[in-house]
Amino acid sequence: MEFTYLAILLFLLVCMALCDWRWKLSFFLHPRRATILSVVVVAAFLAWDGLGIVTGTFFRGDTPYMTGVLLAPELPLEELFFLFFLTYLTINLTSGTRLLLDARSTPGRPS
Repeated sequence: MEFTYLAILLFLLVCMALCDWRWKLSFFLHPRRATILSVVVVAAFLAWDGLGIVTGTFFRGDTPYMTGVLLAPELPLEELFFLFFLTYLTINLTSGTRLLLDARSTPGRPS
């Protein structure tokens, strides 16, 4: 049971990758750009988490669903995967929205 949360996050990341592959939304469209954006955004989220941990705002709760592996005090391994998932989801959603809006505004498109 201790790997449940991590397993769910990994499953969701695979789903994001499949959507990305199918519709060429981020890493399968511009891999370098998506990698740089992901690294920068996850680093910003980690800095935000670090600030929250230092001020005592954020803390790791006890749960049997997490691995118990800490990257830093009060920073579980799963947080890194969660932050990447949020970033990947946001990139995919914004790219998908742009594709839909572009398709709607294409002249000569059948109604």
